Amino acid sequence: MKKAGMVLWVVSSLAIAASAAAQSSVAHGGVAVKIGVLGAGVDVAVPVGHKVNVRAGFSGFSLSHAFDNDGITLDASLKLRTASASLDWFPLGGGFHLSPGVMLYNGNEATAVASVPAGRTFTLGNQDFTSDPAKPVTGTVAITFERRVAPSLMLGWGNIVPRSGRHWSVPFELGVVYAKAPTAVLGLSGNACDTRGLTCRSITTDAGLQAEVRAQEAKINDTIDVLKVLPVFSIGLAFSF
Repeated sequence: MKKAGMVLWVVSSLAIAASAAAQSSVAHGGVAVKIGVLGAGVDVAVPVGHKVNVRAGFSGFSLSHAFDNDGITLDASLKLRTASASLDWFPLGGGFHLSPGVMLYNGNEATAVASVPAGRTFTLGNQDFTSDPAKPVTGTVAITFERRVAPSLMLGWGNIVPRSGRHWSVPFELGVVYAKAPTAVLGLSGNACDTRGLTCRSITTDAGLQAEVRAQEAKINDTIDVLKVLPVFSIGLAFSF
């Protein structure tokens, strides 16, 4: 009887120890570094159920580049800044997940200093002009998202907080953010002449030239209208703890 009790005690102790070990192997949270179309960033996730995580993160990226558009030289700077939150649902209990969420902050923007060297021909709206050698054309362009908060939907593979007890994972996902299209504002000054370099007029005061500036601005806005739905892709390296 004594021996049977001892065996029962040993078996019970092993069962309790195994259960405690299994519970301790379940991670309490995870962090991932990632890179994607919105730049480099960090995500943090915590489990709120057997198949659900809550995740938050941010991304950023900056780039400067000069290029020509319709004869106008643009010294441009791109700045990507976003923060987001999502609910990661793993319907099959593995790595595949669906993630409805919200972009909490959309600070993506592009700015540029515009210039047209003296004597160069450029297009404004639907007409060609020449930059006045006495007062060359200069200006600025700004493209910003007025809607800072937008819904998102992602799908992907990989769990920042694996239930298997593993600590490392490689999550990736793709999806879309339903943002309102950004708005471009173009401002130009200086004098624009006809293609022969004659009949020069001030862009800031001439009504006809201002109409051409607005037409050029409308062309830019038509081009960037596709960004009302932002495609998103990222891949990362995650560690759970």
